[in-house]
Amino acid sequence: MGGASPYRVHAAPAVTAFDHIRLDVADIDVAERFYADALGLSSVVRYELADRVILQMAPDGRPAGVELWQQRDLVPDPHPTHHVAFRVADVPALVEHIRALGYRVIAEPYRIEQETVAFVADPDRHTIELNDFLGRPTVGAPA
Repeated sequence: MGGASPYRVHAAPAVTAFDHIRLDVADIDVAERFYADALGLSSVVRYELADRVILQMAPDGRPAGVELWQQRDLVPDPHPTHHVAFRVADVPALVEHIRALGYRVIAEPYRIEQETVAFVADPDRHTIELNDFLGRPTVGAPA
């Protein structure tokens, strides 16, 4: 029995890009200073609502990035094994910059095969990974 199926198959909707991850913060201004001054992120959008302030920040002011969320009666409680990773050009130099600003370095730069990795903490104790991602394919690059 040949012929076309009586049921039309549609492609399922799919995610098109990663946009942001929410990080709860105690003080939006303190958090904004860290992400701007220490990491060089720019504001994407800011919402000031009655009980919360939401600030999205990303490299070049375009997602993907972080959504900093300050809400009345919300106490940040970062999970000890979760982290946010950012691709950077020079991990050791950025770690020294972050240290000079007075922020905490959790793990000094070290190598994993071709990559250099370090971990720092934001003012609310969220762990931030800095990684040069050498040796890993990027979007549009052959695998």
